[in-house]
Amino acid sequence: MSVKLLIFGALFVAFLTVGVSPALAIDASPAPPAPIIPNSLAKAIGFGLAAVGAGYAIGNAGAAGLAAAAEKPEMRTLAIIITALGEALAIYGIVLLFILPN
Repeated sequence: MSVKLLIFGALFVAFLTVGVSPALAIDASPAPPAPIIPNSLAKAIGFGLAAVGAGYAIGNAGAAGLAAAAEKPEMRTLAIIITALGEALAIYGIVLLFILPN
């Protein structure tokens, strides 16, 4: 579920920033239309969806990891690694904030 949410969030942010292009040169053409939603709002929505996906992944992986560690103590390290992979979703959201143009 969290992978679907992350993909949906990335596509949603990409859709919101389609009309945004940096000015590379001065020309006589008219200014491009303003985007429907400002970039700051698109960044906030993208990071929010990434954080929700990370929270969902960490919650499920953490619960399953604790259950597995209760039955087999040697599974504790693997459970921590899998939970950390869910936390990487939030880190990708932070990276997305810096990649999108202002």
